[in-house]
Amino acid sequence: MNFAALGYLPLPEVTAIGYAAPLLTVVFAALILGERLRIFRISAVVLGLLGVLVIVEPRLTVFNDVSADKRVAIGACLVLTAAVFNAFAQIQIRRLVQNEHPAAIAFYFALTSTCLSLLTLPFGWVSLNSLQVFLLIASGVMGGLGQICLTLSYYYAPASVVAPFEYASIIFALLIGYFIFSEVVSSQMLIGVSIVICAGVIIIWREAQLGIERSKANALKPSLH
Repeated sequence: MNFAALGYLPLPEVTAIGYAAPLLTVVFAALILGERLRIFRISAVVLGLLGVLVIVEPRLTVFNDVSADKRVAIGACLVLTAAVFNAFAQIQIRRLVQNEHPAAIAFYFALTSTCLSLLTLPFGWVSLNSLQVFLLIASGVMGGLGQICLTLSYYYAPASVVAPFEYASIIFALLIGYFIFSEVVSSQMLIGVSIVICAGVIIIWREAQLGIERSKANALKPSLH
């Protein structure tokens, strides 16, 4: 769905709307994994989802008096649906790292994705030139390395802590979109992204504070006996 959305929306918008995934991961981590979700983090998640709504609002006809272009509406729906699946995938990874090696998780992730992708063969596959083959291989290698890094991150930290760090990708998306694809984003999208990033920073800061408090508490334990 992420790949399909890139055919309907500019890269920065796909990346920005996809920021719903880390926010949903925080919620799913509480509901499925039982990770504690305090009022501070709940407020930050609500703020972040509001930012996502600001980003996606111009792309969905349901919020507009004037009918929006159907293609961009389809693209927005694809990214939002992908965000839900991505959040569930991250939660599943968090479960798997408790018993499986990160390399094994990444391998079977790639194997499963490859097999399922082959099912799209009847739907528009075309012959590729050398440059396209190279770009696809490069994308696969970089995506595989990214997946390994992501899997390792969930091995060392809770899903609700790792997820907000994905917000840094908007910087690269904006630069690539502008300099390579000549994609200029709207002021509303930048406002929405700023809200989402602020929410992510709040979560990261709060988790850091809680980590410091836990460290101090653990340091005091021996002296209490």
